[in-house]
Amino acid sequence: MRPDISVLIPARNERSRLAPTIQAIARARSTDARVEFVIVDDASTDGCIANLVSAVPRLLEEPKIDIRVCRLDQHSGNYRARNQAAALASADILFITDAHVQFCQAWDERVLDHVRPNRILAGTVTQRDTPFRGYGCRLLVPLMGTSWNRETNGGVTPVPISVCSATVIPRDLFDKLGGYDPGMLQYGAGEPEFSVRAWLHGAEICSLADLEVEHEFKPRDEFTSFLAGVRLFWVHNCIRFGLLYLSELGCMQLLRYYARAFPAVFQQALEMVQSSNVWERREFLETRRQRSFEWFVGRFGLKNQIGGEIV
Repeated sequence: MRPDISVLIPARNERSRLAPTIQAIARARSTDARVEFVIVDDASTDGCIANLVSAVPRLLEEPKIDIRVCRLDQHSGNYRARNQAAALASADILFITDAHVQFCQAWDERVLDHVRPNRILAGTVTQRDTPFRGYGCRLLVPLMGTSWNRETNGGVTPVPISVCSATVIPRDLFDKLGGYDPGMLQYGAGEPEFSVRAWLHGAEICSLADLEVEHEFKPRDEFTSFLAGVRLFWVHNCIRFGLLYLSELGCMQLLRYYARAFPAVFQQALEMVQSSNVWERREFLETRRQRSFEWFVGRFGLKNQIGGEIV
């Protein structure tokens, strides 16, 4: 029997957290929906998949649970790992998340009640023992970064961007959009680019306030170190994102900002973008979109990083 929901989890060096995450998500169900976990090991070095395989019999004691596992030979980053997970998934509803989360009780009921063919659901991201609540994100233009939406009207509310740990999308819509941009490398900008593309191609993204995903964020020092290690890829991805959608003047502002802010990696990142398919990709997206980027800016009343009009 086909599962009703596929939970997609890219994992890299998550040996201690992967099995408890799966078990916690499985136990938080309130319906008789079948749930399939698709785990893509992004070339981990800690044996996390081997550890998971040993735990599978215990995990499968939960009713109506299936687990599928795939390992990538090379470290490819979350975006390509998620695309691989989606390709392996067999349910019509995809719940894209991370390896270090817990879902709220009755999460499956909320998903099944609110999913629609042309709608992406953005779950509410929380942090344990803190008042933090993130109801999707806003886009910062022309930096092409994001900031959390910290307030909500409750219920189902349109938001610009859904985050990677709490995104629910119909399989047909994911396929129609082409998944995450494979030109995004390792880390950074993949989720906002996917969300903008969804809006421009006629879909909608809605925050579902009571679909909560508790995310275990990295400690500040650890995250700072992590960012330093992926800075080149992050700058590359933000530049690529901007060149795909911004006006000519907006692109110039984007490049000027990153040249000044990150001079140590800017030139290499720019060369990587220039050698990619960015312009062919932009032309391709322009032929398929139903709405313009200017429409997106107006829809959410976006301003630039100093509160001015976006050019």
